[in-house]
Amino acid sequence: MDISLIYELTTSEVSPDADAVKQRYAECFEQVELADKLGYRAVWFTEHHFLPGFSHSSAPEIFLAGLAQRTENIRLGHAIVLLPFHINHPLRVAERVAVLDILSDGRVDFGGGRAISESELSAFGVDPEETRPQWEESLRMLPKMWTQEKFSWKSDLIEIPERTVTPHPLQKPHPPMWVACTQPATVEFAANNGLGVLGFGIGQGQSNDYVKMYREKIANCTPIGEFVNNRFALWLNTLCSPSDEEALAIQGPNFTIYNEQVKQLFAPWTGGKAPYSYSWFMEYWEKQSQESADVSMEDIVAAGGAAIGSPDTVVRVFDHLVDAGVDEALLFMQGATTPHDKIMQSIELIATEVLPRVKQPQTAST
Repeated sequence: MDISLIYELTTSEVSPDADAVKQRYAECFEQVELADKLGYRAVWFTEHHFLPGFSHSSAPEIFLAGLAQRTENIRLGHAIVLLPFHINHPLRVAERVAVLDILSDGRVDFGGGRAISESELSAFGVDPEETRPQWEESLRMLPKMWTQEKFSWKSDLIEIPERTVTPHPLQKPHPPMWVACTQPATVEFAANNGLGVLGFGIGQGQSNDYVKMYREKIANCTPIGEFVNNRFALWLNTLCSPSDEEALAIQGPNFTIYNEQVKQLFAPWTGGKAPYSYSWFMEYWEKQSQESADVSMEDIVAAGGAAIGSPDTVVRVFDHLVDAGVDEALLFMQGATTPHDKIMQSIELIATEVLPRVKQPQTAST
């Protein structure tokens, strides 16, 4: 199983103040540079808007371009690019990803999604019920923009006259394609269309069922892109410290803070107010939140719901994901108050004391 880092670029201050954000950015650069030297597969950045404190990753393509110049091997992932047309027009997505791929010497992984925040969608004038078809249509257009000399498109949703989209990515035929998955329907979509899964909000306890469904369906897929990306990645709240007690003391409060931030983020759509296409996930999330409200952080870790603890503890959680068939763990370490030096220590401990002891999967994905 591969390991990667994933970032929201969170701060402890609920403010757009540049000084606090600048510090978080600088710390992130150092963390990724260390992960690059230690052999982490990738670093992934979300795209969020208007969510001070929770996320300051509003222009991930710019941040990744900076990292491209300061790293050598680690892959650079969008997790995810928001694909509603009013947020990111598909032509601009194709151009930016291609430029980043050239600047990074072919190290880009592309992940697309439709956004799950009312505050973001309404600010950009996006009808929530239009996000699913626009997301799907963007995914179908992008590989053609990246590979065809001339591109045009006409549908009920969007019309693009014939143009030469330039440049094309350095990777041939194009970068690996992934999609954000928060419910069974999107996992099924990813599998049927030969796309990698970026599992957000999918509980580790359910990963066995999701991976099994994904593998069964992707075996007979019709890929959207020029090749199949048979990869299942899962978000995992993480911090590895010399002892369980230290890791829980540092990261346990951040786990709680993060869940509270998500609760506020989803507030406009809770209580049965979610648009139809978002209703399954919102109902699932509300149920999970209620059920876990009184569960201790120790019990969450013991159940594999977070990798927060000593190297021994993190090995056990990783082994659980390997048994489920997960290809890549997306390690979320930079919480609101997580000290930079403790994240650096965690990155090193996982590379040197955890990974060498993690079991190997019985069968590799293809």
